[in-house]
Amino acid sequence: MPYFAGFSSYRVSDPDGPVPCGLWYPTHTKAQQLTQGVYDMHVAKKGEIAQGRFPLIMISHGSGGTRFGHCKTAEMLAENGYMVLAPEHPKNNFFDDRGVGSAHTYQYRSRHMKSALDAFLGDPTWGACVDPQRIAVFGFSLGGYTALTCVGARPYVKGLRQHIRTNREFDPIFSGYEVIVRDGFDDDYLPTMADPRYKACIALAPVSGGLFPKASLQDITCPIQVFRAERDMILRNPFHAHDIQQNLPAGCDYHVTPKAGHFSYLSPVREDAKATLGELANDDPGFNRAGEHAKIHHLMLIFLDKALS
Repeated sequence: MPYFAGFSSYRVSDPDGPVPCGLWYPTHTKAQQLTQGVYDMHVAKKGEIAQGRFPLIMISHGSGGTRFGHCKTAEMLAENGYMVLAPEHPKNNFFDDRGVGSAHTYQYRSRHMKSALDAFLGDPTWGACVDPQRIAVFGFSLGGYTALTCVGARPYVKGLRQHIRTNREFDPIFSGYEVIVRDGFDDDYLPTMADPRYKACIALAPVSGGLFPKASLQDITCPIQVFRAERDMILRNPFHAHDIQQNLPAGCDYHVTPKAGHFSYLSPVREDAKATLGELANDDPGFNRAGEHAKIHHLMLIFLDKALS
């Protein structure tokens, strides 16, 4: 661990509204415990960033999540020499979820990421610390979908409609949301905003449900890493992560996390907070979230080191 993790808050603007962001980065300032909601982070709050130019990882949280949902992963990345910026998606976060499941949310999440990246790279203090040739995007659940759209995936709404119609019995929770189509969106493809600055993509338990057939993924050229939770009851196999893995033109670095549920990819919370958070914080017997995250982090570092070299 060559660095401590520095932490600060950052704020950008988007046509959908203000976008608060969590920012983690390498520092030589000693880290201390910092409680943030249900999480205990080990960071140097507002510590001075280490000298150099560092790769940047952009994190997109899941539907109804927060910028802190993957704080321990961000902390680990900062300790290993990465900067991490995690925007909180307007109207689809824990504090304001008015846009949940809407065509607008699915269309503009990639723009939220671009707004954050544009502002950050243009910041005279922080932008000078980023290596612009080594930027990757990371996302969980709907954030995994977002990450894929950021690197060129085109959501095929006609495929989603077909999936909801034919697989409602086999993928009941996701199909029941009737995302996008409930708004009467009729075009075959949902326009999103790809960004060529991303050189790699990590998607954990990503949403598909017919949105990403082969034709939708044909423009992706960067390396992709995909994780599937073996016991995911929210996004049932094989309609999401597995489907994406099968349809990516150059394949991907694909991993199945044994005994994991959908929310097992969220950072571990404090013990005293677990009782009120249900499946967001509690896993099936035999699954050790902190221990499994250590394995996942190892795989991520190997992937990023190669993809961004």
